[in-house]
Amino acid sequence: MNDLTAKLSQEQTVLLNTMAQQYLMEGVWPVWSFTVATLDNYDLEAEKLIRSLPRVGSQGNIGISYGLTSQSSPYLADDDRPSLTIAACLHLPELQPYMSEPFLRVLHVLIGMHRSAHISTQEAARPRFTIDDIKQELPGLPESFAARLPGVLALEPATWGGSSGGTAAAGTWWRELRREIRRYKNAKTLHDYVQTTARLVAAQANEIPGAAPIVPVPVSNAVPGPGPYVDEALIADLKAKNTVLQLDKLLALVGELNTNHADRHPYACQMLLRAILDHVPPAFGLRTFEQVVANVAFGKADKAYIRKLTDFRNSADDALHRPMSTRPSRLSMDDLPPRTYINALLQNVLDSLRTVPQPTAPVTAP
Repeated sequence: MNDLTAKLSQEQTVLLNTMAQQYLMEGVWPVWSFTVATLDNYDLEAEKLIRSLPRVGSQGNIGISYGLTSQSSPYLADDDRPSLTIAACLHLPELQPYMSEPFLRVLHVLIGMHRSAHISTQEAARPRFTIDDIKQELPGLPESFAARLPGVLALEPATWGGSSGGTAAAGTWWRELRREIRRYKNAKTLHDYVQTTARLVAAQANEIPGAAPIVPVPVSNAVPGPGPYVDEALIADLKAKNTVLQLDKLLALVGELNTNHADRHPYACQMLLRAILDHVPPAFGLRTFEQVVANVAFGKADKAYIRKLTDFRNSADDALHRPMSTRPSRLSMDDLPPRTYINALLQNVLDSLRTVPQPTAPVTAP
């Protein structure tokens, strides 16, 4: 199902309403365990319903997609906080005054900012904006929405990408504007915005090249084992890095990940991968992996790889926290992310680590 505007079932609407009501009352999205327990009271399967919601773009864990929720992975941990997107407001009129209406006002202010931004002949730089810039243009913008604006913009394709930094709480948050935002200049209504987003996301997903055809190769008597999951040259570079942060734990985790990958141990690999994602944010000066994905200015390809690693944190939660039941476990080595993703992350860790300052020789008088 890929029509974001199509009428939802009564059960799907109950799921969205459960999440939205808590957001309206508390100002934050509820943890997933709350939503699951609430829908259990109606004899509804929250996991099944959230996967049934319409979504456009790529299917699975590769490529971009957009739907009624922020959830693109089949796995959700109890303490995850999946949120509703602006598109979900089409199906929840009570949410529109608090989300989609102020968002559309902000969107067109940002389009105006991009159109009026100074163009330098000597510097390739994107225009930036802050929450104060938006408040200046929209003095009536609700404070509650302004406080949540960084999170809202991070979920919407119109404002995806570009660098960002600082925090809203400290009043230092900023974000770059991409020229792609101009494609929304005619999206005056919520319906216009959702249709424009669906069209652009679907087109962008279709631009991702398909898999190359498999070319048969001569069969050798010796069957080589799989190569290391994390590149050995990258590990050597990490070992040689003279940094202010201690890398002993990271190197141990990476080494154990390679060993367990070679031995085909999917549960150990999932747990070690999750441990690495939780361990590396200080290399970027941040506290959580979500902050790394949202705030670090990676290259375009690396950004896509590292963003997708967020989805695989949920399968690690599944490996760690799903209790024993009558159903068999289905996790396998095929559920791990491609090695390109983790190598891209660790290469950026290597590049971001601050080196130990070298002592300077004293200057002697002539």
